[in-house]
Amino acid sequence: MNKVLILTDSTADLDLAYTLKEEVHSIPLFIRYADEVYKDGVDITTEELFKKVEETKEVARSTGLRSGDFHNAFNKFIKRGYDIVYIGIGSNLSSTVQSAMIAKQELETKQVHIVDSKSISCGLGLLVMRGVELKNQGLSAAEIKRQLDELVPRIHFYFMLSDIDLLRRTTRITKTRYQLAKLFHAKPIVTMINDRIELYKHPMGSLERKLGSLIRLVEHKTKGYRIPDLMITHSTTEKIAEMGYDLVQKRIKPMHLTMNSLGCVLGASTGRDAFGIAYIMDEQIKKA
Repeated sequence: MNKVLILTDSTADLDLAYTLKEEVHSIPLFIRYADEVYKDGVDITTEELFKKVEETKEVARSTGLRSGDFHNAFNKFIKRGYDIVYIGIGSNLSSTVQSAMIAKQELETKQVHIVDSKSISCGLGLLVMRGVELKNQGLSAAEIKRQLDELVPRIHFYFMLSDIDLLRRTTRITKTRYQLAKLFHAKPIVTMINDRIELYKHPMGSLERKLGSLIRLVEHKTKGYRIPDLMITHSTTEKIAEMGYDLVQKRIKPMHLTMNSLGCVLGASTGRDAFGIAYIMDEQIKKA
């Protein structure tokens, strides 16, 4: 059996120390801003992107990877004797997974296995981390793909955004919901429905209160179920992030909790003070 390599893209928002330790390879998506194109996390950081947007009020947009990007990456590792499991951003959010499939067809290889996460950021990150666990258990690339495909529907994703104007310019929401959110200075909470980001609710009050509303929502959704893995992704201050981390640990009690910073791709739509939670629901086992 060939060695297995886990490959993802920059929208997984995984910590660099983790990817280096676990030998996870990541391909950066592109950020288009004004007349410039940047590689996510390579040519520009999330903080640098926020500053540019705040200074000029222009919207930054992400660009999916092309088949040529995957052709080069796949070919490099195939020649080294690897079987590749590529776990990518949801296919309804980006053309990236489709580009990966085209590259696989062009290479006419059975050494590439593609997983459509149907998610982004912490949702994708959780799936990559589970893929690493399965690889470390010695499973084949084909078996890792099979298990991850089964896991995809059990990943749940909620995100509190800071900027309703930014959300409206980058995501389709109704005019009525937009006006209500503006009137009450709400920070909307979005979720993933059918592999698309949808506005879920818009709590009001201080940032701390809105964060508490998000965590209570997840607590309600997970009540009675064991949560093996939960990942937080944020673009807020260290103080708020730590408060959120502690609340999640106390109220939801996941078996394994990870927190990372938000990358440029989703950050272009969320702005500052975003806080996301993704978790794997153990559908089979309830808490005693």
